[in-house]
Amino acid sequence: MIVKDKVSWVRLLFHFRGSSFMETWPRILTVTFAAMIVTYVELYYNVQAYTLTTTPFLLIGVALGIFLGFRNNVSYDKFWEGRKLWGALVNTSRNLARQVCFLIDASHDSEDVQQFRELFVKHVIAYGHALRCHLRNEDPAEQIKHFLSVEDLATVLESTHRPLTILHQLGRDLAVARDRHWLHELNFPFMDAQLNELSNILGGCERIKNTPIPFSYSVLIHRIVASYCLFLPFGLVETTGVLTPIVVLLISYAFFELDAIGDEIENPFGLQPNDLPLTAISRNIEINLLELINDPNRPEALKPENDILL
Repeated sequence: MIVKDKVSWVRLLFHFRGSSFMETWPRILTVTFAAMIVTYVELYYNVQAYTLTTTPFLLIGVALGIFLGFRNNVSYDKFWEGRKLWGALVNTSRNLARQVCFLIDASHDSEDVQQFRELFVKHVIAYGHALRCHLRNEDPAEQIKHFLSVEDLATVLESTHRPLTILHQLGRDLAVARDRHWLHELNFPFMDAQLNELSNILGGCERIKNTPIPFSYSVLIHRIVASYCLFLPFGLVETTGVLTPIVVLLISYAFFELDAIGDEIENPFGLQPNDLPLTAISRNIEINLLELINDPNRPEALKPENDILL
């Protein structure tokens, strides 16, 4: 995610890092060059047979604007829902850590109970890192090996669904605490409900990742945008004359950028500049939870590099 302090309006006009322009400029130059050829032929050779009016482009432009707006709204809904799910992950992780520290019976505050608390909290930390790697198709071994026992780590790495396996281990640990009477029967449902919430967050994130906008809809939008911009000079040259390439440049920039933004934020869990900063969020969870168990080996919060927070 791009993280910047307030930038002046003038600087924003010339700011390209993190924008879709780096992806769309070849398309924009292509249609602008085509507009230059059409304008030259129409004006220099006085060819009027293939000149169109602006009416069909006005009608198509309105419909295209509606389609692009709808598509971008759908993409942003996925982006915002992903952010809410990761916000819920932060809150649920904190709740679990707080509950394991205070709902475990204080009369059993032995070395075994203290060790259990620390291991449980570290399992929650490992879950956040494993979920991030799961959504980004990364190997979580290096991220979670410091928070799991050798046996649990081996079990997680051998599984096909690492976050779900860690969630299963958290449920197992709660059952152990209940059976040993460290956790009261009346408090067990409250902590189990937090594990259910972690499972719901996992399912919600997988739904966003694995349910793209229908391919046929995306193809249609791309084709209409490309066709509209390529044929636009035929409808403008009679009205705008030699300025036709400039007008096409501006209009194609708007349409191609809107089209590219919808593609970019459709999957908010990636590593593009405008995607969600999952690494920073999971690092903050790690810092907060290690502080609750008084672990001195807490990492530093991630800072943006070149204004980008991963």
